[in-house]
Amino acid sequence: MTESYVLDKKCPKCFGLGKTANPTHKKLIVVEKKLPGKQDDPPLIVCEECNGTGILLPTEVKELLEYILS
Repeated sequence: MTESYVLDKKCPKCFGLGKTANPTHKKLIVVEKKLPGKQDDPPLIVCEECNGTGILLPTEVKELLEYILS
């Protein structure tokens, strides 16, 4: 049986947020003048390591979920 503290392990790639604003970590160019009209929020990309949950699941739990969902 999996201990409950194992489920609290946060994803090291996104630091438990489940998403990354700038996955390449390249310097972004700041534009002085914005276009008129409604501006959308910057796109947030879902973390591939934890699939957006922010928590890393142990292999036993992953296998169990795959079995249940298949």
